[in-house]
Amino acid sequence: MIQSSTDWPTSGHHCFEFRMGIEGEAAAAAARHRTADDLIQLADVVSKLETLDASKEPGLEEDYNFHLCVARASQNSFYSSVIQAIRGNIFGGMLLARTTSGLRTAEKVAAINEQHRAIYEAIVASDADRARQAMRHHLLACRKSTRHWDARVG
Repeated sequence: MIQSSTDWPTSGHHCFEFRMGIEGEAAAAAARHRTADDLIQLADVVSKLETLDASKEPGLEEDYNFHLCVARASQNSFYSSVIQAIRGNIFGGMLLARTTSGLRTAEKVAAINEQHRAIYEAIVASDADRARQAMRHHLLACRKSTRHWDARVG
């Protein structure tokens, strides 16, 4: 059983840190093991996220689905099990990351979508190192963008 904290936003920052390791490796494995069906599902969710950006919808469910699709594309059920187990923490972090902190929300969402596309493109290219780095960069950027919520986090 995975224990999570309700001490938001600190636990959200810790969750991003944890996810960098887990999801970075899941993205690398996805680049090595993804199937044609996985690529179709990833392309669909990336497209949905980019459409939501234009309509200014939050897209939390679609964002989560992207991360779950990457984990599933790894063909390693441990990754997808972890993503499902910490779903609530992931949603909390996404909400913080998509809330303004100097940038307009639309700009933040556009940046997040670009990061998702970079992960997707690395997986399509079967480039495990690039997929790992793109996922880690994405989660680090989200973690940094939430620091305004909690001065205790460094």
